[in-house]
Amino acid sequence: MVRLNAITKRYKQNVVLDNISMDLDNYTYGLLGPNGAGKTTLFRIITNLISANSGTVQVDGNRENLQIGYLPQKFGAFQTLTTKEQLLYFAKLKQKKDDGIDWTDEVDRALELTHLTDQRDMKCGQLSGGMVRRLGIAQAILGRPDMILLDEPTVGLDIEERVRLKEMLEELRGLQPIIISSHIAEDIEATCQQVIVLQKKHIIFTGEIERLSSLAAGHVWKMSEEIYRQKRSTCKQIGYIEENGKRLVKVLCAEKECAPDVSAVSLVSRLEDGYLCLLTKDDLNEKSI
Repeated sequence: MVRLNAITKRYKQNVVLDNISMDLDNYTYGLLGPNGAGKTTLFRIITNLISANSGTVQVDGNRENLQIGYLPQKFGAFQTLTTKEQLLYFAKLKQKKDDGIDWTDEVDRALELTHLTDQRDMKCGQLSGGMVRRLGIAQAILGRPDMILLDEPTVGLDIEERVRLKEMLEELRGLQPIIISSHIAEDIEATCQQVIVLQKKHIIFTGEIERLSSLAAGHVWKMSEEIYRQKRSTCKQIGYIEENGKRLVKVLCAEKECAPDVSAVSLVSRLEDGYLCLLTKDDLNEKSI
C-alpha cells in the first residue's frame, strides 16, 4: 500500500494542493479534475520531481523503498536509438545493485505488453506518435515498480491502440496501485476500478466508478433544442445526442426525478454525468432556486 499523508503544495501565496491524504491499494485509479486542479503537480510530488511544502509519500512506511513508473504528459525518445535500445537505456537508469531482475527479459516483457515487439528494431525517430506514447508506457512499467502513474496516456492513441492499452492495464491489474490522469471519462470508465476527483486543491471524491455515476441518477435528461432554450434557466447543458438525424440536448437538473419538461426523456447516468454533477452542484442548486 502507498500512503499519501497530508500533502500540501504552495507557490508563493497560491495553494495548489491542500492537505491531500489517501491510501492507495492495488487498484487502478482514475484521476479526474478540471484544468489547474493540481493533478500533474500531485504526480510530480509523488515521483519526487518537486517537493511538497509538507506531507509525505510512503510505501510500507518508507519513502526510500518507493519505486515509481511514470509517464509524463510529454514524452520523447532518442531518435537514433531503436525501440529496444531505448528501453535498455531506461533499464540501465532503473537498475539497482543486486535487484535480482533480468533486465533483458524485463525489456522484452514491456515490449510485449505494449505491443511493440514488432517495432523493437525500429528507430525511435521512425515511430508514429501513438507508438512513441506506447514506448512511454513501456518505460513506465519497466522493472515492476511499486506504483505506476500515467499522465494522459491515451493522447495520440487511435481507437485500436486505446483497446490495446485497456488490455495491458487488465494484465497489470492488482499488481500495484496504478493512477491514470485523463480528461476522457470514457477511458477512465473502461480501464479503472476506482475514481479520485481533485478540484480546487482538495480531493472531493474517492470511490468506485458506479458510485460516482450514481450521483447523477435521476438528474440527466434529453430534450429538443427548442425546449432547452425555454428551460435553460432551470437546467445545465452537458452535451448533445444525435438521434434519428436530429440533435438533442443532454442536460443536468438539480431536482431528482423531476422532468424539466413533459417532452424530456430521462437517461441512465454515466461516469461523466456523475463527475459533472459533482463539479457543478452549486450552480445547479442556484438554477433550482
